[in-house]
Amino acid sequence: MEHTRLEKLLTAIAWIVLLGGIALGALVGKGILESNQEMCFPQALLVFAGSIFASVAGWATLKMLVTISYKLRKIESKVN
Repeated sequence: MEHTRLEKLLTAIAWIVLLGGIALGALVGKGILESNQEMCFPQALLVFAGSIFASVAGWATLKMLVTISYKLRKIESKVN
């Protein structure tokens, strides 16, 4: 059974969210480090870790939606 267009789109969006979130967190963390303010390292580390957590959570949520949708269609096709 093939994935629908919507499932393929959600999968692509999930990967973009994962990679984009990590890249954005790295850029923001680098900007904080280059500011040379007091306590910039812990703040940059926290921002980077938070961006990784948020992007992985978004990726996992979207991938779970795709998996649930696929399994529901599979069950529905067996019933019919």
